[in-house]
Amino acid sequence: MQQSWWDNNLWCYSHILSFFYYLLLTLNNAASCKQLLEEMKAHGVKLKGETYICLLNALAATGRTDQVYAIVRDMTAAGLGLNKFCYAGLITTFKNKTPTTEETMPKILEFVQQSKGWKNVERVSNDSAENIMMNVTEEELYNLPTAEYVHRRGFVSKQMTIYHVATHACADLKSKETLEVLLDMVTKDGFTYDAFIVMQALRCYLRCGDIDSAVKTFEEYTSSKFPPGELCVTLAEGAMIGHTPRGMQLAQETLEKMTSMNFFLNPKMGTDLLLAASGEKTGGYTTANYIWDLMQNRKITPALPAVEAYYKGLKEREIPSDDPRLLNVSRVLDNLNIRFGPRRNRNTQT
Repeated sequence: MQQSWWDNNLWCYSHILSFFYYLLLTLNNAASCKQLLEEMKAHGVKLKGETYICLLNALAATGRTDQVYAIVRDMTAAGLGLNKFCYAGLITTFKNKTPTTEETMPKILEFVQQSKGWKNVERVSNDSAENIMMNVTEEELYNLPTAEYVHRRGFVSKQMTIYHVATHACADLKSKETLEVLLDMVTKDGFTYDAFIVMQALRCYLRCGDIDSAVKTFEEYTSSKFPPGELCVTLAEGAMIGHTPRGMQLAQETLEKMTSMNFFLNPKMGTDLLLAASGEKTGGYTTANYIWDLMQNRKITPALPAVEAYYKGLKEREIPSDDPRLLNVSRVLDNLNIRFGPRRNRNTQT
């Protein structure tokens, strides 16, 4: 019997699908993913473990627990044990499941506990994704929250993958109580918080309006080590939620400390911070002005939405029409509108 293309190209095809599945999911086409999976089963293709995990984590973005559990059952039937990346996908599934219920956070803690035994089960594959996909880490392959930071030296401890995903879920879901349970578990397991976990703790506390706990966490972490710039930006941006006087002051002081430590904003950081600061309706607009000046001094232009928001905030204040700052921002906004789209009527924004 002549072998099919599937059989002759199993190794290559299985890993191409790892990326194809995720691309399909980003187009909200889970049905196509499942159709491909069924077609492979019909041809007797035995999937590699990485392909299952990639599909599991891609489906996790939909919050469809039924589909994710189906993948877990397929893995079990194929004799594959669940590793930490599988549990990461299960946590992400419940984070994204809507509506959030009383079951959500207990399930996340349950998966964290279950994941601690993953080293005692058979690995899903003898080949790691890092060996198969050149220069692609497993965090990137499975689209974990740490993917953006995994190449940063000292930022992410790979031993704590499950805690990274779980604390990220707490921040997104604003569950301070679950976060603190997880932080206690990290300590009891003999780990030290890495920068990513501290970042998620800051996000969670600030999204819950607990500035005191955020400041305490930041100061404890930075008392023994030089803080990454991302932590300072996270603290400053989160402090501006709600634009309270205390929060805006904390943001300003944090940015001033960053400047004194020779940390400089890149375009993305500056844009995010300016957009957050520009929502301040009362006060002297000091923080937004400070961020704008920092970027102008380094000849960095924020993205169009941030410049529009900043311009609108300036126009809402009693500033003369010939004010140099207002004229400069107007000129930058005009240039951005010419480059990136039709100019909006700014008079309708004031």
